[in-house]
Amino acid sequence: MASLAASKAMPSGMRICSLLPSVTDICIALGLSDHIVAITHECDLEAIQNNRSSSNTNHIFIATKSGLHENLSQKQIDDAVKTSQTDISSLSLYPIVEYAFHASKPTIVLTQTLCQVCAPSPKEVISVISACSMDPSIEIHAFSPNTLMEVVDTFIEVARVCRVPERGHAMKKHFMDRLNAIKDTCANVHNPLGRKPTVLLLEWIDPPYDGGHWIPDMIEWVGCEVALVGQVSIKSTEITWKGIYENDPDVILVACCGFDLKRNVKDALSAAEKFKPLRAGKENMIFACNGDLNFARPGPALMDGIAVVAKCVYGDSVGEVEGFGERPLQWERVYIQDQDNNLCDEIDIEDIHIDYSVLHQKACEAGEMSYADPETQYHVFTELVHKKRGRCCGSGCRHCPYDHQNVKDKANRIKQPAFLFEGNKNSHPLVCLEDARGKDVKVLFFSGGKDSFLAIRAIVKHLRDDHNGELCLVLLTTFDVGSRIIAHQEISIQEVLRQAEHLNIPLIGVPLHRGTSKSYIESISPALDLVAKRAHLSNKTQIKSIVFGDLHLEHIRGWRDKELAKFGVALEYPLWKVPYNELYEDLQRSNIEATVSAVTESYVEVGTIFDMELMQRVEEEGGDTFGENGEFHTFANVMKSTRKQALGL
Repeated sequence: MASLAASKAMPSGMRICSLLPSVTDICIALGLSDHIVAITHECDLEAIQNNRSSSNTNHIFIATKSGLHENLSQKQIDDAVKTSQTDISSLSLYPIVEYAFHASKPTIVLTQTLCQVCAPSPKEVISVISACSMDPSIEIHAFSPNTLMEVVDTFIEVARVCRVPERGHAMKKHFMDRLNAIKDTCANVHNPLGRKPTVLLLEWIDPPYDGGHWIPDMIEWVGCEVALVGQVSIKSTEITWKGIYENDPDVILVACCGFDLKRNVKDALSAAEKFKPLRAGKENMIFACNGDLNFARPGPALMDGIAVVAKCVYGDSVGEVEGFGERPLQWERVYIQDQDNNLCDEIDIEDIHIDYSVLHQKACEAGEMSYADPETQYHVFTELVHKKRGRCCGSGCRHCPYDHQNVKDKANRIKQPAFLFEGNKNSHPLVCLEDARGKDVKVLFFSGGKDSFLAIRAIVKHLRDDHNGELCLVLLTTFDVGSRIIAHQEISIQEVLRQAEHLNIPLIGVPLHRGTSKSYIESISPALDLVAKRAHLSNKTQIKSIVFGDLHLEHIRGWRDKELAKFGVALEYPLWKVPYNELYEDLQRSNIEATVSAVTESYVEVGTIFDMELMQRVEEEGGDTFGENGEFHTFANVMKSTRKQALGL
C-alpha cells in the first residue's frame, strides 16, 4: 500500500492505536506507520512494517482478539451476532486485549460507532482505559461514514486528528482521480442490455443480507443499478431468498463481511442449490470477492472493490480498471450449475460452458474490431485492435498479441501465456533466458509442490554429475484465470512466482480459461512457442525435453506420453519410481519446508508439515505416503532455505 510522503513535521510523541482495519489502512496511506503502536488482529501488520522507517524497531501490539471461532458456519456466526446485540452480558465479538492495549501506551485511539459487530466502541475503550488506570486524557476519535463520499472525507478527518491535514487532502484527491477514471471507463462500455445492469451484493448468505452503507454507491459508480430486494435502508438488511428470486438480478456478488475470497467461494458453492434457480446462476454471473478487504472496510481498499464490481459486470471490456486499485483485484466467477467441476483439472482442464475462442477467430477473419463475450454480452477487443495500436497497452487484455510485454504485476493480470520471471544472470548451472542461446532448454511442469521441486533437484544433480554442464530450465505453471489459483494445489500463482524468484529460475504462467473450447494441449502449445522464441530456438521442437515430477501413476504418464508427444519434444520423468525413502532424504537435504496446501482426506489437515510423522499417519490410513493418489497436495516453501542448498549446488 503506497503512503504519502511527509510534508510537515508531526508530534514525535504521537502513538496511534487503531481499532479499525480501515482506519489502519488510512494511516498507512497517510505515511503514519512509524506512529502506529497497536492495531486489531484483523489489520495488515505486514503493510505497516513495510512502510515503517528502517530504524523503527518498536513493537506493534495486537490489541483485540476475535470472540468467534474461525470455523463457524455463517448461520452460527449470525446467531452469535444476534445474541451479542440482544444479550448485554454476552461476550464481545471483538474484545480489547487489556494488557496489550495498556502496554502500547497510546496517545490517540481511533475506532468507530458505525457497527457494534465490526470493532470496539468508544464506550469499550473508555472502560478499558479506566480499568487499566491509564491517562484519561488519551484522545479517542470515532468515525462512522455511511456513504462512499463520507468514506473519502474520512481520509481528511483521520489526517486532521493525526496532525497531518494536508496529507488527507492529497489522499482524497488521488483517490477521487482514480475513482473518476473508473467511472469514465465504465461509461464508455457498449451495453447490450439497453438498460443499467442490476447488481445484488450479498453481505451474508445464511441468512441473506444485502450490502448497505457505501455498497450501493460503489455499484452505482460503475453505471449499474442496485437490485433492491428488501426495503430501502442505509444499513445492511436481512432479506429473503423469495425476494431475491422475485428480483432476479443480472449479477450477484458474494462479498460476505469479514471473509476473504477463498471463504466466499466456498460458501457460495455450499449455497449452490439456493443460487441455481436464479438467472445469474444459470448464466454464470455469480462472483465471489474478498468481502473483508474490498467491501467491508471503509478505506482506500474500496477502490479495489469498485474495480472488482466493474470487472465482474463488464469483463474484459474494462481491463484497464485493474490498474487503479491498491492491490491485485480479488474476484472469481463461481460456476453454480456444475460445482463439481468448479476448478480446472490439470488434464481434463475444464468444464466447457461457452466458447469465445471461435468467436474471436471469426471476428478477426471478418476484420471486426470486437465481439460480444458469450457470458456477459459486453464487447471485447480482438487482436486486430491491439495490432493496430502497435504495442501492448499494459492492461492484460484477453487477446494481446504482444505476450503481455507491458503488463505490470503479470501474475495477477495476464490472460494468456507470458513470462512472469525471466531469471537473473550468474545463476550457474541453470542459466537465465538472456543467456540461453546455445544451451539446452528444458521445460518443467511446475505446480509449486514438493514433487515438482524434487524434479528440479534431480535435474541439477544430473548437471553436477556432468561436470560444469549448463542448461536453461523454464518452469511452466498453469492456473485458473479467474481465481489465479493452481488446480489441486490450492496455492496462488503469486506464491509460485516467489519460488521462482528465490530459486532464480525463469517462470512462464499459463492462464486456463473456462469460456473456450481449447483443449489443455492447445492451451499449452503457445506457451512452448513463447519459450522457444525467448530462448532463441527456431521452434518448440528444439526444446530438449518437457519434464514432469510424476512418481508412479501409470495412467497419468500414459496420458502425457500420448497427448504431449504431439509437440515433438522428448518427455522426461526424473523421479519415476524412485523409492520414497530416497525422495524424502533428498527433500530433507534441501532444508526447505513442505506444508500441506490442500487435502481430500479427513486424516490430513491443511498447514501440516510434510514429515515422517505425517507419512506414517497416512500409511496407517491406507493412503499413499507422498499423496500421489490425491490424498493431499503440498507447497514447497523454498524461501526457508538458501538457493544454493535448496537446489543442491
